[in-house]
Amino acid sequence: MTILIENVLVPEGKRVDIEIEENIISAINPKEKDRSDIIIDGSKKAALPGFFNMHTHAAMILLKGYADDYELHEWLTKHIFPMEAKLKPKHVYYGTLLACAEMIHSGITCFNDMYFFEEEIAKAVEKSGLRAVVSKAFISETYNRAEVKKAIKNIEKYARVIPALGPHAIYTTDPETLKDAKALADELNVLIHFHLSETQKELADCLKKYGKRPAQYLAELGFLDEKLINAHCVWLDRGEINLLAKSGAKVVSCPTSNLKLASGIAPLKEIIDSGITTTLGTDGSASNNSLNMFETIKLASILQKYKYNDATALPAKQAFELATINGAKALGLKAGMLKEGFLADLFLVDLGHISMVPRYNLISNIVFAATPGCVDTVICDGEIIMENKQIPWEDEAKEKAIEVANELLG
Repeated sequence: MTILIENVLVPEGKRVDIEIEENIISAINPKEKDRSDIIIDGSKKAALPGFFNMHTHAAMILLKGYADDYELHEWLTKHIFPMEAKLKPKHVYYGTLLACAEMIHSGITCFNDMYFFEEEIAKAVEKSGLRAVVSKAFISETYNRAEVKKAIKNIEKYARVIPALGPHAIYTTDPETLKDAKALADELNVLIHFHLSETQKELADCLKKYGKRPAQYLAELGFLDEKLINAHCVWLDRGEINLLAKSGAKVVSCPTSNLKLASGIAPLKEIIDSGITTTLGTDGSASNNSLNMFETIKLASILQKYKYNDATALPAKQAFELATINGAKALGLKAGMLKEGFLADLFLVDLGHISMVPRYNLISNIVFAATPGCVDTVICDGEIIMENKQIPWEDEAKEKAIEVANELLG
């Protein structure tokens, strides 16, 4: 199938025709236009590369608003972990599907997920039309090498799904588990998705238990390399930043979640300046409480300005790149830009939406003014998955999510 988006505004500030053939952007301003199966009028729209939500727990949307206003460790141990013990496969499937709908409305075309019942997550991804990294999540008490290998095989058969390993964090996985998980990731040639230096307590406990800061501890275990994606990284010092940069490991900042749980503000300016591939994530809806990527990008930028008392820190263009091309780089995908030969993962913004008026600079509006309400159409892997703000299966997803949430909380 061939799609042609005519006369659409792009980030460079000019209007072009974008041709999509199968799942690839086949041409910018193609010479022949009459061979397209679908033609989209882009005269009142802008085209942007799809956002990468690089750290989330999608199914936790079922716990949105369930346990607010607690610090992280109390929130996890006294509220979230006990509720998660009640989860069944159907909860994760319908929770993930609802989360996929919310992410589509926010211009997200790929997300990096870590949760339980990973095959249910993969099924929901396939139903939604999105692209995702699906991690087999575990702590030391639940880690079983054979089961993890089986899980990777089960999820890699789903369309647009990249399998990964998801050891939870330093405080839930012991050194032996981490070393074996790293060896297994190397054997299977998959990514590792991990929580790192999220809170001061995590830092203090690591220093007390191992005599080292978290990133130093991981380096000594041989855990740091280019296939490691570290969420949060709020409490890194200069030495740890240098270790991550040298190893090629990636960083995901989750500013909304970090603020809500009073975890702190990550030193993104220093992390980025060190050359680390830096990306953005919403985290899960139980700690955010939304999957709003526009909010995430804006907060990432303005928090760095506040942290460093520097209004030039993390400017709009750079913040936009954290959510697009950097996500693609972190996952090794040819995506994140509107260029010939790149994956056709993109969204169209309604330029008549109030958040886009007036418009002196498209990227500035996207980073500092836009909301999910301005997203009109989403295309992922060359397929239109939302058009005129409508997702065909969204009503069903909402109804089923309400049903299983009530059952979970009942």
